[in-house]
This record gives sequence, structure tokens and C-alpha cells, in this order.
Amino acid sequence: MEIVERHEKLNFFDKNEDLSTLHISDIHLWYSTRILNKIELSIISNKPDLIVLTGDYYDIPAGAYNFRNFLCKISQLHTILFIKGNHDEIYGTKISNLLLGIPNCYSVDYSVYKYQSRKGNQYNITSWGNKHNLPTQKSEINILLMHNPEGIKSRELTNIQAIFAGHLHGGQFIFFKTKNNSDFPGSIVYKHCSDRKQIDNTTLIFSKGLGDTFPFRLNCPKEIVRITIE
Repeated sequence: MEIVERHEKLNFFDKNEDLSTLHISDIHLWYSTRILNKIELSIISNKPDLIVLTGDYYDIPAGAYNFRNFLCKISQLHTILFIKGNHDEIYGTKISNLLLGIPNCYSVDYSVYKYQSRKGNQYNITSWGNKHNLPTQKSEINILLMHNPEGIKSRELTNIQAIFAGHLHGGQFIFFKTKNNSDFPGSIVYKHCSDRKQIDNTTLIFSKGLGDTFPFRLNCPKEIVRITIE
């Protein structure tokens, strides 16, 4: 199955911004690096300002080593922010810590990454679990990276402008879109099985991912999400 690029736009600065972000999630690497080569081509084509990763990068230790090599290469030219997914913790800290300490590649599981765009706009990016450390200045944009969006609590979204998440894979089988633009039948089980949602002032953008532990999909393309902030 080929990779598609889905484009989403966010207007936070009344068109006084031009920030390009690639959202990549759920690669589920084994031994092969073919999917990494395709991701690299997309990165080269899009030239993003930021790359954000929302977990589940490998399913076996060999995949973790391959993914680390990929990050080391890509981070030479692009800033990368990431969180770990549930699969990334399976083999313990020795393996999961392979993703730490790479220059220009930052884990935001327990820290806030402050980014200033070329136009001088300020962003604060962290994980759901670390959102209590976000600043409260109204002039700054707070973005959360989250693996499983089913843990989102609407009452805790104050002062959060966007959440980028993965994990759900679009349900892997999509028969049709519902009236509220959810993916059926995955939306029966997962309330956030869709491309995008709005909860009050917070925009939620979900990736269907690039790989699956059980590799079966129907009408559910593997995707990279290109997010333009204006």
C-alpha cells in the first residue's frame, strides 16, 4: 500500500504565519527499512520546519535500531520532536532509550519544547502527561503530542490550541465516513477515530499511521499528515 500525504491547515495567527509541520506516527518497524526510505522522500519533498512523531515506531528491537539510525540522519537537517507510544516501551528502557540523546531530536514526554517560527511566533510543545507545565500566555500557542487520543478529557483542554495524535490507525478498515466525519466501523469502538475534530478552542488532528502490527487495511491509506499553520 502506498503512502498518501494528507494536508491540514490551522489558522492561529490570522494568516500571519507560515509554519510547515509533518506529523508522522505508528510506523511499527520490523527488519525492513523500506518505509523509512519513503518517509525520507516525503520529508525531502516537503522541507518541513518541524517534524513531530507520536509513537509506536517499532515492534521489535531491530526496528528500534533502524529507527534510531533514521532519526540520526534526518535530524541533521530538521528539528524532530517526539513522544513514545505503547509499543516503544515493550522491550524496556535499554531499547526505548535508543531514541534519546540524538542531536536536534527532542523527547517531549516530560519536557516542554519552545519553538519560535521564522515570523517570530512562539510555540510550546509537550505531551498530554506534561501539559501542566505549559505556560499560560495567550500570545503563545500550546500544542500537545499524544499517542492514544482516547485519553483526552475535554475539561482539561483549557489553554491548549492543538493536539496531534496517532494510535487508532483509522480502525484499519473504513467502510464509510459518518455524518460527523468519523471512520466507520472504527468509530464504534474509538470516539476519536477520524481525521480531525474540534473541541471548543482545541483542534485535534489524528494520523492513521504508516504501519500496523497486523498488516491488514481496507480503504484506510497509510499516511503522513502535513500541517500548515497560518
